[in-house]
Amino acid sequence: MIRIRVPASTANLGPGFDSLGMALNLYLDITAERAEHWHFEHHGDKLVSLPIDETHFIARQVTQFCRMLNVEPFCLHVKMTSEIPLARGLGSSGTALIASLLLVNHYGRLNLSRQTLVDILTEEEGHPDNVVPSLVGGVIAGCYDRETCRYMTLPAIEWPLYLVIPPYELKTDEARQALPRTLPFAEAVEASAISNVLVAALAGKDYQLAGQLIMQDRFHEPYRAALIQDYQAVKSVVQDKGSLFISGAGSTLFVMGRPDSPELGALLTAALPHCIVRAVSVDTTGAICAKIR
Repeated sequence: MIRIRVPASTANLGPGFDSLGMALNLYLDITAERAEHWHFEHHGDKLVSLPIDETHFIARQVTQFCRMLNVEPFCLHVKMTSEIPLARGLGSSGTALIASLLLVNHYGRLNLSRQTLVDILTEEEGHPDNVVPSLVGGVIAGCYDRETCRYMTLPAIEWPLYLVIPPYELKTDEARQALPRTLPFAEAVEASAISNVLVAALAGKDYQLAGQLIMQDRFHEPYRAALIQDYQAVKSVVQDKGSLFISGAGSTLFVMGRPDSPELGALLTAALPHCIVRAVSVDTTGAICAKIR
């Protein structure tokens, strides 16, 4: 039997569209052992809607990875818990994808390198900003050229961090459809410059500058904010007490608070009683796969 734990992620960090991401201390936990047929035991209310047989996402991904990596197909009995809400922009599908590949790596005795795991996951996901942070931990800047994912780890953000999780989902496909097909050249240059300086600010731990830049995205937030009915309410609470960005494709909103505004979490909770407001931190460990019996 093995145990796998994978942290959630928040992606984009404002202007770092499809390239910046951060692992968070919310986790998908599974234990698995070989079985004659696929069977899933789900623990916790976040997973009650998922199937319990071979149609489960993890079962299907394990089968796909077995074909891809020339591993004899196998079935598992999986016990699964998760702190990560589904379809809220916190990388729930990415964590399941990582768990699936780690299962094949373990039971197929592949001993894949970290870089190989990163490349496979990024190819499957299409971009690195969710899966790489959840796999390796920390704050990640990455790019993918359809063959290799190149990434660098940035310092963990030290200012207070909050999630505002609405009670409604926002599907990634719907959020993608809201984006423009093209950007004017001058606008793209401006957007890229903002993202570049944001990475430098995060690397230098200049969170005041980083917070200003996080709010200046040109790539996706101007088009997606209208899809999240609580965006303006959260923005009005945050004001000069911190910085706000959409987590991944949404619907979760991410707030980096200022250290001199410790009341921000309580203000968000009071103003948005229908949402879950949770203080979080950066997970710097990444995914864990360990034999337990």
